[in-house]
Amino acid sequence: MRDSDIRQALMTRLVEKYDSEPGTQIRHELGLCAGRTRVDVAVINGQISGFEIKSDEDKLSRLVGQAELYSRVLDRASLVTTDRYLDQASQMIPSWWGVWLAVPGKRQVQLRSVRRSRRNPSPNPFSVAQLLWRDEAMALLKERGNHRGLSRAPRWFVWERLTETLELDELQTEVRRALRTRQDWPARL
Repeated sequence: MRDSDIRQALMTRLVEKYDSEPGTQIRHELGLCAGRTRVDVAVINGQISGFEIKSDEDKLSRLVGQAELYSRVLDRASLVTTDRYLDQASQMIPSWWGVWLAVPGKRQVQLRSVRRSRRNPSPNPFSVAQLLWRDEAMALLKERGNHRGLSRAPRWFVWERLTETLELDELQTEVRRALRTRQDWPARL
């Protein structure tokens, strides 16, 4: 089973579930941790949920590292995989991650929930802030009067100030809002 087949089934499921929710964004290849990794599919609404696809054509060599980076940022995460990798990959991810099994269907791949995702117990504020573009982060700081001295500072300093200014819950809320309303997303790769 190929990545594209699983991705199509996943997108069908997500669009059916979230199409009626205004303001929900479904994004392919959302960059995390300043581009160190990309989550295959992300749903952004009142939380950020990420889905990592591991097809029969994939290898699991990067999964542990991906799981570590995803766990810094995402509110919820799920692995979507085939029977080939189900047992091995399930042991490589945190227990709060969901697991979906992709099985061949008559017309398209079918997805079955094996384990429900739970809320991420320990997101990292700096990694969450990195989802914002520099101008978005500066706008948040300006709203709070905490932007002084940063007009020419690199984005890393802007993100750091943001984590010093906002509690994690408020930061997550603001990041979700910015992502949901962002107009200039890069084209899908």
